[in-house]
Amino acid sequence: MAAESPQPQTIHSRIAALNLGHVGRAPVTATPIDSELLPRPPPAPRSQTTNLPATLSNGHIISDAIGNEPNAFTHNRIIPPPTITRTGQKKPPPPALPPRKTSSQPSPALPPRRPSATLQTRASSESISSTISTISAMSAGTNGTARTSSSRTPSIDVGRKLAPIFDQSTLPPLPPKRTTEQMEKRYHDIERSRMGLKPTKSIPDVTAVEDDSPPSLPLRPPHRPPQTMVPKESAAAMRKSPPTRPPAMPARSALSFGMNRPQEVSTTNGRNGISQSTENPAGEPPPMPLSSKPDLSKLLATKPKHVSQPQPPSQPVSTACLCCRDFSAPDSHAAKFPRESVPSIAWLATQLVGPFASPTDQARAIFAWLHHNIAYDVVAFCNNAVKPSTPAKTLATGLAVCEGYAGLFTAIASNAGLESLVVSGHGKGAGFSPLQPGQPIPAEYSTHAWNAVKIDNGEWKLIDPCWGAGSVCLRDQKYNKRFAARHFVMDNNEFGLRHFPTNKSLFHRTDGRQQIPWEEYILGPSGPAAATPVQVYEAVAEEEGVSETKFLPSTYHIPVSGGSGTVRFQFEKVCAHWDPVRNGPGKPYPYIMKIHNADGRGGDEIRVFDTNGSVWWLDVESRFLGKKGQTVSIFTIQQLGGQDARGVSVEDCRRAMGRKGWSGGGLAAWELV
Repeated sequence: MAAESPQPQTIHSRIAALNLGHVGRAPVTATPIDSELLPRPPPAPRSQTTNLPATLSNGHIISDAIGNEPNAFTHNRIIPPPTITRTGQKKPPPPALPPRKTSSQPSPALPPRRPSATLQTRASSESISSTISTISAMSAGTNGTARTSSSRTPSIDVGRKLAPIFDQSTLPPLPPKRTTEQMEKRYHDIERSRMGLKPTKSIPDVTAVEDDSPPSLPLRPPHRPPQTMVPKESAAAMRKSPPTRPPAMPARSALSFGMNRPQEVSTTNGRNGISQSTENPAGEPPPMPLSSKPDLSKLLATKPKHVSQPQPPSQPVSTACLCCRDFSAPDSHAAKFPRESVPSIAWLATQLVGPFASPTDQARAIFAWLHHNIAYDVVAFCNNAVKPSTPAKTLATGLAVCEGYAGLFTAIASNAGLESLVVSGHGKGAGFSPLQPGQPIPAEYSTHAWNAVKIDNGEWKLIDPCWGAGSVCLRDQKYNKRFAARHFVMDNNEFGLRHFPTNKSLFHRTDGRQQIPWEEYILGPSGPAAATPVQVYEAVAEEEGVSETKFLPSTYHIPVSGGSGTVRFQFEKVCAHWDPVRNGPGKPYPYIMKIHNADGRGGDEIRVFDTNGSVWWLDVESRFLGKKGQTVSIFTIQQLGGQDARGVSVEDCRRAMGRKGWSGGGLAAWELV
C-alpha cells in the first residue's frame, strides 16, 4: 500500500493529538498515533565539565544511555504526544514541517537596549545551578559510561557590556589657571567677606561693614517697670533732651578679685549683666590699683637664678698686670655655685661668666670654681690607677687629676664662648726630683696637663687649674686644698720654667723666643752646674706677693769652703706696682735671716733685712753663714712681743730682737756646701 502524502494539520487535529497524552494507559493494541506528528528535535550539544557535582539527570538510574538530556520544546511551544510502538514495529519517520507562510510586511524593529549601567543584576546560586547540567550523584555511582557537560545559558550574559576604550581626547578640557592678579583679588574678596565690625576704642556706636547679608534682628528691649503718670511739661522736656549712655565699665584685672580687699560697690543691670560705674561720670579710666600690683622682686626670688638677676658688678678691662689686678669679684662669684646643684656644664658656664664682660674675669671665675668644687684624686694617683676621664664624669664625681681639671676648664670655657685648649706635656710637680750634677738628661716625656685660654686683647694665657686648686703631700698621701692664684697670674715665661708642652707651638712666650730646648728646661735656668733652684715656700710667697723667680742666690747650694767673700740674699715683689694693702693681706711683715756664725760654733744669729718697699736685701760674709751641711733660712716676723708684726719698721724690729719673743713662717732656704 502506497504511503499517503502528508497533509497539513489543522488546529482541531492538533487539539485531538494533544488529547492523546494519556494514551500510555491504553492497551498495547491501541491504535498508533499518526506519524505526521512533529519529530522530537535532537538535544543541543553540551561541553563536558568536571568541576561541579551532578545536579540534574533525565535518565534512568540503571540505564547506560545518555541521561543528561533535558526535555526540548518545539517552535510552537507545544509538546507533542508520545509515540507508541508495538512490538516488532519499526519507528515511523518523523513528519515534515509545515511550509512557512510568506509575508510582505517587514518584521517589527527591536526595542532599544537599555544601557549596561542600569542593569545591575545579582546572580544567585540557585539560578546559576539551574543553568548548569551535570551528572547527578546517583548517575555518577553507576558503571555506565556516563558523560557530563556544562553550558552557560545566554541569560547570564544578558546585559553585559564591555567598558569603552579610555580616550583622553574625549575628556572635557580643564579650566584655565588663575593668574596672580586673580588670586590676589580672590584673597582680598575672601578677607573682605570675613571682616566684621570695625575696631573702636569705645563700646557704643560700633558700625558694621556693609555686606549683602540680611540685617540682624534688633535686640529685645529690657524689661521696664510699669510707667507712672508724668506731667506733660516734663514729658516734653525729656523728649527734647538727647538720651545719655552710661559710661563703660573699666576692665578689671584678675589680680583685683579678692586679695583681702573690700569689694567695690557697682551698679549692675541684673538682666544683661552690664556693670555701670558711678564714680567716673566723665568716662575717664580709673587710676591703677597699686595695692594689687605684684612685687617683682618677690616673684624673681621664687624663680631659678639666671644671669639676668642682680650679680656683682663687672670689672672694667684693666691695663695693669694680672698680678696687681683685683679679682675679688669673680673669685667671690665662683663660690656661689656648688657642684651638687649644677645641672649641666652649659648651665654652669652661663652662670659663671654672665656678670663679667672681660674674658680675663670670665676665665678667672672658671679657674676659681674648680678650686672650690674639684678635689685631686690622691688615691688613684698614688696607686697608679688613674683612668681617662671626661668633663661630665669630673663634674659628677668631683674627683680628677691634672687631665680632669684641664678638660673640665676647657669644656666650661668653650660653652661660655672663650677660646681654650688642653695642653699636655711635662710638669715639675709632685714626684719630680731635680737632676744632680753629672746625672744624664732623660728623654722628653709627658706627665702633666694644663690650659691655654685667650684673655683680654686676644692674648693667649697659660694657666694651671690643677696646681691652682691645691697641692698633694706624697708622704702622707693627703690633698691640701689651697687656692694658688699665682698659677693664673704668672707670666708665660715664668710658667715655662715648670711646664714643657709636647706641642712646641704652645709655649706662648713674651720674651721673643718661640720655644726653649728640652735640656734647658730640665736642667733649669742656672745650667747643669747648679740644677737645683732655691727652695721657696709657695704659700707664704704668694700671700705676701713675693716672686719665686727673683731670689738671690738662685741656686739651692751655697759654697762656703773658701771662707771669704760676701753673699747677698735678695728677693722682691712680684710686680713693681703691687700694693700689699690693695692687692695683698695688708702691710708687709719684717723679714729676718737665721745664720750659724763662723764654722757653726758661735750659736745662731738673727739678722734683719733692709728694704725700700719693693726689694729686700741682706749681705752676709760667707764665713758667718755656718758650716757645710747646715741650712740658712729667711723667715717672716708675724708676731713680735705678742702683737701683730705687720707694718713694723726695720729699726723697731732690730731693737726688739733679743728682748721680745717672736714667731713667724719660713719663706726660703739654702743649703751650705
